[in-house]
Amino acid sequence: MYVLLGLVLSFGSAVAYGMLFNVPVRTLLAGGTVGMLAWLIFKSLPVFGAQIGLATFAAATFISLASQWLSVKLRVPSTNFSTAGIIPLVPGSTAYKTMLSFVNGDYLQGITLAVETCVAAGAIAAGLTLGLSLFSIWKGIVARYAPKSAKAN
Repeated sequence: MYVLLGLVLSFGSAVAYGMLFNVPVRTLLAGGTVGMLAWLIFKSLPVFGAQIGLATFAAATFISLASQWLSVKLRVPSTNFSTAGIIPLVPGSTAYKTMLSFVNGDYLQGITLAVETCVAAGAIAAGLTLGLSLFSIWKGIVARYAPKSAKAN
């Protein structure tokens, strides 16, 4: 039940942010699906023993690769998908709890939560960068070894 609710809410939040950023209506479903699958990756990996930072990194890499692929297929910028898809991974509640701990004078808990927030944010940035780099390398390899078209005389 918890997973189903999480899938629905992550899909809804990704679609809502897509609407907020005025992406084309025809891409809303794809953007929501990217966000939903990224959340599923993010929640599934810790079950198999992965740390939260690694799960966030893997989900962000998936978002980046899926966004690049969808941008080619649907002929729209990849930010239409990556911006909306990354929303379910943003560590907003952890950042809020960090500030709350500092305000309440629990500095040790605040520092611990601040490090968790920074690790999650760094993992998101690194995952998006890795996905973009992998897609660029793949496009270069495909372009290099693609058959040459006949030259016009």
